Amino acid sequence: MSNNTLLFMLSIRHKTSLLNMKAVFPVLSFLFSIDVTSAFSHSTLISRRDFHTTLPIHHRIKSRTSSNPLRSHNEYPQHQYEEGTGFYVHIPYCRRRCHYCDFAIVPIGSKEQSDKALSGFRKMDESYRYAINKEMDLLIESLKRKDIEHMKRIRLSSIYFGGGTPSLAPLETIKSILGRILCTDSPFYLDDRAEVTIEMDPGTFSQDYLIELKKMGFNRISLGVQSFSDDILESIGRVHRKRDVDEAIRMIEHAFDSDANYSIDLISGLPGLDIKSWEETIHTAMALRPSPNHVSVYDLQIEEGTVFGKIYADEDEDDGKFRFRNKIELIDAPISGRKVMALPCADECASMYRRASEILQEYGFEHYEISSYAKYKDPYRKNDESFRSKHNQVYWRLDGCWYAAGMGATSSIDGKRFARPRFLADYIAWVEKARKLISSETTLFYDWLPQSVNEDEESDKDTIIESIMTRLRTKEGLDLNWIDRRDKGGNNLLARVIRGADLGIELGLAKVEYENQALADDKGTLYLTDPDGFLFSNSIISSIFAEIIE
Repeated sequence: MSNNTLLFMLSIRHKTSLLNMKAVFPVLSFLFSIDVTSAFSHSTLISRRDFHTTLPIHHRIKSRTSSNPLRSHNEYPQHQYEEGTGFYVHIPYCRRRCHYCDFAIVPIGSKEQSDKALSGFRKMDESYRYAINKEMDLLIESLKRKDIEHMKRIRLSSIYFGGGTPSLAPLETIKSILGRILCTDSPFYLDDRAEVTIEMDPGTFSQDYLIELKKMGFNRISLGVQSFSDDILESIGRVHRKRDVDEAIRMIEHAFDSDANYSIDLISGLPGLDIKSWEETIHTAMALRPSPNHVSVYDLQIEEGTVFGKIYADEDEDDGKFRFRNKIELIDAPISGRKVMALPCADECASMYRRASEILQEYGFEHYEISSYAKYKDPYRKNDESFRSKHNQVYWRLDGCWYAAGMGATSSIDGKRFARPRFLADYIAWVEKARKLISSETTLFYDWLPQSVNEDEESDKDTIIESIMTRLRTKEGLDLNWIDRRDKGGNNLLARVIRGADLGIELGLAKVEYENQALADDKGTLYLTDPDGFLFSNSIISSIFAEIIE
């Protein structure tokens, strides 16, 4: 049975409901990379639209850091969240916007810049640094007002600097923001085994830069490799080349020695890729020395408004909706007038996903989430611990909690999702407005924090739906006992979830397993199979959603 036939069978049952899915749940729509009602999309995979971002006053703020900013949790009383909390910081700088990118970024230009351009960047960076630190001030003040008698200490299992390209930021900016998160008057502190990660692009940092990051406490690098082919890198608008990747890994090894802990990002479905060259990409990644402890594999997503959106997309004459072409031969790019490479078809992209899963697991990696692979610490004992991203674990956990700061960054605190403005000027204006609001002392805490621990039925449904989506992305699956316990309104929620997954189960794309079938009250755990269940995850999850909202 072909991929298109499977997708059609999964989607046709609830076509009307699925057409309105994004409108009904806008807070979730940014996780869906395709129109799930179409059986002929480029791919059914999810692209890198993580929870970092939805869906940069020329003034220096003095850094109020302690003598040792990375403090042990032993210095503080019992932490607030037993499993730890995350903190995401968005640094929006990029050399230029890649052809597929619709993230919240600020292009800053090439390395070779005039004095005037460099001066302009420094002023912008000072403004952004000031705004983020001021947002941190407001957050800390809000937490104090929320619990006036005793502000709880919040244990962080992860701090993650994402972007954009954070390695383009001056070290002073990185140090200032990290120091503000962990300063003496802040409730945040790091767990002994916390990960402090920074995203970096090859060719954007030096050996000395890495060494200084290590001194600050960074212990994990996320390297934006995307491809090892110079031709493909050029075609997608990346600045770096294969030699820059090799040099970046050499510097990581030199700076961190035996403690080198890095992840790489790869993109499948790129123009010019076929199955053979994609397999070579995976094998090349595995041949790197030191080898990565983690690999994230994202399928190319063509977004409206991007360069690729203009090159590869068709606009339907009947409804004007944005769609992209399924099989593209070499065509005249309407932007540059040059020939561009063809996109692989949907079946080829599906095969790339399957082969990535197969090959990486053969190399001793755990496929623990749809797009994420972690090396087992002991390759001969594959049930043991692996190098999973602790920050990702926060995102995928039931009732996961993470704070955030910066342009376009999204936080989730006690079930409340809050997204900051995506444009630089708007973000700075928002911080200033928030500063005036909270300085008036007319509000206890600002609107990124929940106003009440009591959720109404509608917000509780949103939480359940979001949890279904995130948990089914993971190897551990969705605990149906948790679903049953959350059904406070007698809505037959468990039955609806099972009914929505029925066809996926019938096709062997999903399964329910029980910890102890002898226990009548054990509802079991719903899993998507690897790789095909993960491959068609959007359609299966959407079918479940359609049952819930009917």
